[in-house]
Amino acid sequence: MEYKIVEKATFTVIGKARKFQGETSYEEIPKFWNEHMKSKDAENLCGMYGICLDGDGKSFEYLIADNYIPWKEIPDGFVTKVIPAGTWAIFPCRGALPEALQNVNTKIWKEWLPNCKEYKLAGNYNIEMYTPLCEKPEDNYSEIWVPVEKI
Repeated sequence: MEYKIVEKATFTVIGKARKFQGETSYEEIPKFWNEHMKSKDAENLCGMYGICLDGDGKSFEYLIADNYIPWKEIPDGFVTKVIPAGTWAIFPCRGALPEALQNVNTKIWKEWLPNCKEYKLAGNYNIEMYTPLCEKPEDNYSEIWVPVEKI
């Protein structure tokens, strides 16, 4: 599976949060994105990131987020979260969304992490990073960032 290991500094994001159940998240999170993109909130939040936080194995908080700009006001209903510095395994995703991203995500959690001999999970979160959508869906590029530490 293609990936690279990268060190990242602490950064803060601003976003809209919602709780999801693990078993229905592949259906429900795209609905959350569609709802967001049709709302007036999309004027303040383009959605550079999708961030899964604080999962307990059954449910987790998910943010549609952008980088936080400290001198800008935080709109009602938005939250900020600090993403700690650390080592990240970054997995490229190419193709139509959400399928390409969900396929890579499934492989990370069911194949890569359980079989990885060099790294283990280092946090209870992961990040989807999006680039602007392409005219042809098969040309879309995104990434999944997973916090890791050397074993």
